[in-house]
Amino acid sequence: MQLFEAEFAKDRQKFSAAHFTLFDDGSVERLHGHNYRVRVTFRAAVGENGLMFPFHQAKALIKALCDAWDERVIIPTAAPWIAIDGSDEAQVEVHLKTPLVAKFYSFPREDTLLLPINNVSCENLVAVFAQQLAQQCAADNLPYVSMTVAIGESDGQDIRLTLSNDKTAK
Repeated sequence: MQLFEAEFAKDRQKFSAAHFTLFDDGSVERLHGHNYRVRVTFRAAVGENGLMFPFHQAKALIKALCDAWDERVIIPTAAPWIAIDGSDEAQVEVHLKTPLVAKFYSFPREDTLLLPINNVSCENLVAVFAQQLAQQCAADNLPYVSMTVAIGESDGQDIRLTLSNDKTAK
């Protein structure tokens, strides 16, 4: 079976987000933002119709996920030094306490993206983005053998993760 690759690296595949990074010694970066770029490469066989899959379908899924993450403050909900109080439906309160730093943030809920990660790193962002994209591809029956998702926060520096599509691999 021949596998072809289709890479999607459109200018519109991006999201801007604010975050802080936690370090092992207890230090914490200041809240800051990046303009993240997303690149996705699918590997798939060509079907009887001579196509891998409808490209417009893949582009729409990638763009929808970028839009959902755009203009948000990313909060890592699995970080051991962070407690999140969401009892007020309108606000997300973040209590940060490390051996070196104690901070409190309050953000409008609509401006936050709560992710089940232990730190806001490109590695963790790629893992969650790839997982969410794989779920959307499965829901839309997009046939692929594997996909590689890359996210970069600066030119020439991307983190990549490749996921196999278990359903297709069997």
